[in-house]
Amino acid sequence: MRTLFYPERIAVIGVSERPDNFGRLIMENITRFNYTGDVFPVGPHGGTACGRNILTAVDQLPRGIDMAIIITPAPTVPDIIDQCGRQGIPWVIVETGGFGELSASGEELGTELLRRARRWGIRVVGPNGLGIINMAAALATPFVPLRRESLKQGPVAVLAQSGGVMYALVNLLSSNNIGIGKAVSFGNKMDLDESDYLAYLIDDDETELIVLYLEGIKRGRRFIELAKQTTKPIIIQKVNRHPLTSQLARFHTEALATDDRVVDAAFQEAGIVRVDTYRAIIDAVKILTLPPMRGNNLVIISRSGGVAISAADYAIESNFNLYSLSECFLNKVQEKSGPKVIKRMNPLDLGDFFNFDFFAEVTEGVLQEGADGIFFQHGAATDKEVAGTLPLGEAFLRLSTKYQKPIAVCLLADDRSTAHIKQSINFPLFADPHDAMYALAISRDRYQRIKERDADDTVPQFRLAEDTIVTILSTAGREKRPLLLAEALEIVKATGIPCARFAVCRQLDDARVQADVIGYPLTLKINCPSITHKADIGAVWREIPDPPALREAFTQLSYHAQTQGFADGLLLQGWVSGGVEMILGARVDETFGPVGMLGFGGSYAEFFADTALRILPLTEKKVAAMPAELRGYPILTGARGQKPLDCGQLKEALLRLSQLMITFTEIKGIDLNPVFVLPQGQGVVAVDARLIISK
Repeated sequence: MRTLFYPERIAVIGVSERPDNFGRLIMENITRFNYTGDVFPVGPHGGTACGRNILTAVDQLPRGIDMAIIITPAPTVPDIIDQCGRQGIPWVIVETGGFGELSASGEELGTELLRRARRWGIRVVGPNGLGIINMAAALATPFVPLRRESLKQGPVAVLAQSGGVMYALVNLLSSNNIGIGKAVSFGNKMDLDESDYLAYLIDDDETELIVLYLEGIKRGRRFIELAKQTTKPIIIQKVNRHPLTSQLARFHTEALATDDRVVDAAFQEAGIVRVDTYRAIIDAVKILTLPPMRGNNLVIISRSGGVAISAADYAIESNFNLYSLSECFLNKVQEKSGPKVIKRMNPLDLGDFFNFDFFAEVTEGVLQEGADGIFFQHGAATDKEVAGTLPLGEAFLRLSTKYQKPIAVCLLADDRSTAHIKQSINFPLFADPHDAMYALAISRDRYQRIKERDADDTVPQFRLAEDTIVTILSTAGREKRPLLLAEALEIVKATGIPCARFAVCRQLDDARVQADVIGYPLTLKINCPSITHKADIGAVWREIPDPPALREAFTQLSYHAQTQGFADGLLLQGWVSGGVEMILGARVDETFGPVGMLGFGGSYAEFFADTALRILPLTEKKVAAMPAELRGYPILTGARGQKPLDCGQLKEALLRLSQLMITFTEIKGIDLNPVFVLPQGQGVVAVDARLIISK
């Protein structure tokens, strides 16, 4: 991929002399950026562009072209790909739109484009994007006009599906005095996708931080594995969060483990920072260019008492600990104050100080006191204060580097002063106290996630009754039918997860015998396909207390099963009470693969949506953190004087479920709902199961 970013010879195909011609605009960008390689414009009408003769056909190009940029009508692109192939061109950027993003016929055209590219071994960027920017190579291929002097060179890379977003981000970063190195607008990502570019940038010595804008993720598991391999910060704005249409979920896990929540879980596991706005992207980049916040102890320093109070509110909302400064340190600060009208504490109000050198001295003292990070609100109301702010910014950079701790500086000043200061100092500045505090929380949380991600962990292996599971799955597969409820429960038992005792009965006499074995009270269910919501079709009779009630339930449920077309008997099961109902589930996500879920269960599980998700396989540390993420976690630990529940066995059940999903890839989804979590030492009991297997 280095050839893509550092080509020595480029062809631009689709150029004319018209001022508004997109190919010509690409040529003008390349010229403005002072690209030093050879550039060959190509267009059927000839002429000149940017002082170069326009060749009238691709076959007039010399051999040795590294990259071609195509900006011609979509129907012409496949043939041009063939022409590039015959010239031995290895890389093509297709900036033309009108493919899969437009229509079904456009999608077919894109498929043909890719087929021809693969025939020649050509790699394709796009289509429907703006191509690349590489500041180190003085190369910019977008057809949108760019000013070289407006872009600052630096260590940030930008990857975006949208050309407009790439254009916005590179300009926003530069206007905030943050340098960019490389940028790619890859549009429909028909060939190369985000994982390909990420793999290159992870190994790129010029890239220190990677920003992505994604509307979809192609190879989610590959993408996450790549992200796990790097310590470089990765910031992503993943949009397209709310599809306009959705299918009715067949089982609870499908409703609860929605695509966007899976994305959240995957990003969190990989240590990726997810943000929602362009402004949040910029703030995240700012804070992640500083040393990480390695703990939770925060000190607020402010030149305004009001700002200090609001900053303290934001700090508490972000779960920071307002670090207690020593009396000795506070007394030293107080001794140097003028009228001594402000009490010193954290937040540290320096509103009565006007000595900028002293601000740096106080900041260093706070770092020496043991704070993990600092929020510093600064203002510059006069030209003298603006001038004094410049060496103060240098001092912040020196102190942050020396102590390896972040200092989030919030600058509140007029627009002219702010613009001058931002462009004059090489230190990030935040425009709002809330933004600065949010950024510090990003730094703290990312550091902790990376630490957890890189710690040693194990995937436990349990002994499963694999022969039993294979037999059940093979039988259902051979008969091309879904699993029955009894079969699903047998698989759960074979996995080592305790189930309430059950038996399948076809006659009332059988049910009476099994009832005496299992013991009253009982539950009676239709032994229907396990993908069915039994409560929704009236297929359950709960808490049967005695033989007369069993007779009534069996008679009515048998008739109901017959009218519904179910002929595989009824399932008699021991009644379970006590404990708390939970749901354990897993499904195969089309992007990230197997995903596991824990939540509070029962008939209304999806309405409460109190769940924790993880990418499978689960490890000891992954599963240990899942219960604490639930809003109802205090219930599990013994809220309001109740006995704590058996979380140890709950976690083991999750680990076993994970192993089942990873081992038997034909299982595409599973619900255990409910699973009763009993008091400490009494274990867990599954009473219902739904399994979906591949057709």
